[in-house]
Amino acid sequence: GVGVVGLEGTNNTVKPPTDDSFPGFKWRLVIGYDGTRYAGWQFQTSPPTIQCIVEKALIRVTKLEREDLRLVGASRTDTGVHAWGQVAHFITPFSYDGLESIHAALNGLLPPDIRVREISAAVPEFHARFSAKSKIYHYKIYNDAVMDPFQHHYAYHSVYKLNTTLMREAAEYFVGKHDFSAFVNIQRNDRALNPVKSIFRFDVIEMGALLQLEVEGSGFLYRQVRNMVNHSYCSRL
Repeated sequence: GVGVVGLEGTNNTVKPPTDDSFPGFKWRLVIGYDGTRYAGWQFQTSPPTIQCIVEKALIRVTKLEREDLRLVGASRTDTGVHAWGQVAHFITPFSYDGLESIHAALNGLLPPDIRVREISAAVPEFHARFSAKSKIYHYKIYNDAVMDPFQHHYAYHSVYKLNTTLMREAAEYFVGKHDFSAFVNIQRNDRALNPVKSIFRFDVIEMGALLQLEVEGSGFLYRQVRNMVNHSYCSRL
C-alpha cells in the first residue's frame, strides 16, 4: 500500500535572532512530494532519496556544504510514501531578506515531483522533528473489482468488499497511549527505543470506492502505521 503523510509543526515565522550559542540562522521548509521514484526521505545517494535531492538544491542555492546545512526532516518516510506537509529545517550562517527568490530558486532546481511549498524563518529553538505537534498519515485503499489506474501509485487495491463498520471498531482500539512494540518490524527496530506512542485518532473515511484511513499521533515506530492499517484491514469481514 501507499501512504501520504502530513506533518503539523510549530509555525515560526519571525526572523531568528543570533547569539554565541546558535551558529547562524534557521529556516523552516514545508515540502510536498510524490515518493514513487524515491527510496524514502532519509539521506542516501543510491537509490536517490528526497533528502538527498533537496540537499543538492540547497547546496546550489546557498553555496554551503551539506554538513553546514544540517537539513533535518520531521519524519523519515519510507520508500514509495508521499508527503503533502513534510516539515524540515536547515541552517545558514547568514540571513536572507527576500525569501521569495530563494523559494523560487529551490523549486527551479527541484524535479517536478518535489516542491518546497513554504519557506520561512524559524526561531533557534525550533526543530522539525521535536517541535512537531503531531504527525498525520493517510493510507488509501481502492475497494473495487477493477483498480482505478490513476490511483495506482497512491492506493492499495482490494477486490474484497470491506466492512467499514468493523474496520472502524478495530481502529478505535488503537486510540490512546499504548506500547506499540508489537507493531514495529523486527528487522528495523532502531525506532523502538521509545515504543510508547499516543494515537489521537484513527478515522476510516469513505469516498466512493476509495477508503482513506487517517492516523494522527505523537509519533510512530518503523512501519507502525502500515501494521496498524493491516490489522484494521484484516477486520474487514
